[in-house]
Amino acid sequence: MATPTGVAPGRAAAKAAVALGALTAAAGWAVLSLAGPVLGPGEAGAVAPTSAALTTPATGTDPSPPVEIQGPAGWRASVVPVGATRDGALLLPQDARVGGWWALGAPVGAARGTVLVAGHVDTRAGLGAFAALHGLPLGTRIGVRAANGRTYPYVITARSTYPQGDLPTDLFTRDGGHRLALVTCAGTYDQESGGYDSNLVLYGVPAPAPHPR
Repeated sequence: MATPTGVAPGRAAAKAAVALGALTAAAGWAVLSLAGPVLGPGEAGAVAPTSAALTTPATGTDPSPPVEIQGPAGWRASVVPVGATRDGALLLPQDARVGGWWALGAPVGAARGTVLVAGHVDTRAGLGAFAALHGLPLGTRIGVRAANGRTYPYVITARSTYPQGDLPTDLFTRDGGHRLALVTCAGTYDQESGGYDSNLVLYGVPAPAPHPR
């Protein structure tokens, strides 16, 4: 896996997790303090190892960067490529309506690797687009529109919450079976640290395209 210069993979993953909550404040955006923990469906599904992720005819052909995430009820969020600081912190877009694709990870349509897209749950302006992740159950179909004009279908198969600074390192890789990982902040907002105490990760695998009727 490629990482920013001088940053080990494990450190990059840990810093990236912290960045999901803390970078809003560091970039001049105060995170909205909710009345309590960010709530959604509980953890569910088994997170398959990357070696067990599915491959379909939609993967392994014409890989391309993601430009938009599409979900149920018209939910969508633009996506731009992002890098990281030398400390390994993801440089997420300041606009909470926009997600950041880890550009050193897998593109959409690749045969292998994790397509990692992360976004803010909220800012001083209110809830961000990725707050919707908290309400998406297992089995939700997600479309990822790529720069090549194609939309690649995925289905959510697992959801897990991790402490800040403890995201799995295999999210930041081009290796293993192909899958989608959508990440946002969760848990309780800490005024002193300027971030949430957890991250929510939704895992998706390539889904067959719907059959025409």
